Order: sequence, then structure tokens, then C-alpha cells
Amino acid sequence: MISSSVLAAFIAAAAAELALPVILLLVLFLKKKVAAAPVFLGFASFFVSQVMLRMQILNIVKTQSWFQSFALNFIPYCLMLAFTAGLFEESARLLCAGCFLKRHRMFRDAVSFGLGHGLCEVILITGMGQINNIVYAMMINGGTFQKATAALSAAQSQAILSAMRAVTPSMVYLGIAERVFAVAFHVFASVLVFKGVNEHKISWYLLALGLHTVYDFAGVTLAKYADIWFAEGFMLLAAVLAVFLTVRLKPFFPEQNIGEPRPVFDSR
Repeated sequence: MISSSVLAAFIAAAAAELALPVILLLVLFLKKKVAAAPVFLGFASFFVSQVMLRMQILNIVKTQSWFQSFALNFIPYCLMLAFTAGLFEESARLLCAGCFLKRHRMFRDAVSFGLGHGLCEVILITGMGQINNIVYAMMINGGTFQKATAALSAAQSQAILSAMRAVTPSMVYLGIAERVFAVAFHVFASVLVFKGVNEHKISWYLLALGLHTVYDFAGVTLAKYADIWFAEGFMLLAAVLAVFLTVRLKPFFPEQNIGEPRPVFDSR
């Protein structure tokens, strides 16, 4: 059985990760704190780079024996996942900022893009994941889990069942906080990439890529080799630092958009 406190935590998390992002964006739109085009392209950048490209590529290579052997090596495997996440997402930011947002390069635009990108991840990955958790919990408690998962292998079914039974309310609520930390980082990474595009310097994109890799890799490895609270503490500190640096970078952005058709980076 899945306890009522865990089920309640799943429901609260689903509300926080599905409804609150929409409400937040609506409030920000009404207050004119964000711009529509960057938010939309931020959503699109995550959906295309992660859901349509990276995840599909990983699903394909996961069926290959060589990749399955490689995945047994925890550190190299996690480093690869972290780097490819950064590569796809930061490259999507670069493409959008450099090609599709030539008239939206102010600080507000960079923040808007980061919010769109980060909140898309919250809604599509963790928010929808909470819906799955609620459904699984109700099936387990209702005695229909085995029948509903008959199409899965016994190992897959048992893995889901074991994972669900291991969940505690604190883990679920901690996951909500983790998403807040991640959105703060996405905003910061977007500001870095937009700054690089404005200044025609690829170094800012490379910095965003490196920091993204470190952020994802450290979070996973700390959770495994230390504990989840230590990992979340790292992410909290990273989020606080990201917010601080984001604010400090604001004066380096233009006060108005001019949309000059210049190259993204100098050839020098």
C-alpha cells in the first residue's frame, strides 16, 4: 500500500509543478515582467532540444549492447548525461538568442527565456511524472497494479513497485524545491548565453555549457555518494549563487532592443 501522506504529497507536487508555473507566468505577463516571444521560445527550446532530440537519441542508443555496458560505469555515464544535457540545452539557447530573438536581447528577455525553458521542464518532466505517480499509487492501493502493468516485464513491474514503496513525503516535497533551484539555474544560464550573443563572444556559451555539466553531474553524484540532503544543499547554494550573479549581470545588458542584423560571434 502507498500511504495517504505520500499520495497527498504526489497531489501537492502535481499542483505545484503543473498549475503554479502557469499561474506564475500569467501573473508576470499581466505585470509586464516577462516578454511573450522569449518565454515561448524558451518553452520550445527545451521541448525540441530535450524531448524531441536528446531523449529520443538516448532511447535509441539504450538498446545497444555497447551503450548498456558503458552505462554500468556510473561516473562516466553520469558525466555523459550531464554534458549532453548541457550541450543540447545551451546550444538551443544559443540558436534561439542568436537567430530568432534578434529584437529581444534585453535582460528581461534573457530572464523570460530562462523561465520558459525551466518551467517547460517542470511541467513536462516532473509535473507529468507526478501524474504517473498518482495513477500508480491508486492502482497499487486498488489492487489493479499487476493487471494494469501486464504488458511490462516482471522486472520492470517490480522496479516500479519497489520505487513507489520507497517514496516518502519528504522526498516528494524536496523534489518540488529542487525544481525551483533548477529554474533559477536555467535563468542564469540563459542570461550567460544572451550576454555572449550580445557581445559576440562564444566564451559565455562555453561557460554556460561547463556550469550546466557541473551542476547536473554534481547533483547526481552527491546524491549517490553522500546523501540526497547533501545534494539538495549543493543545489540550493548553486541556485542562490545563480540568482545573485544573474542580478549582477543586469547592467551589462542593453536598455532597449535594437535588433541589428549582426553575426552572433565575431570571426576574430
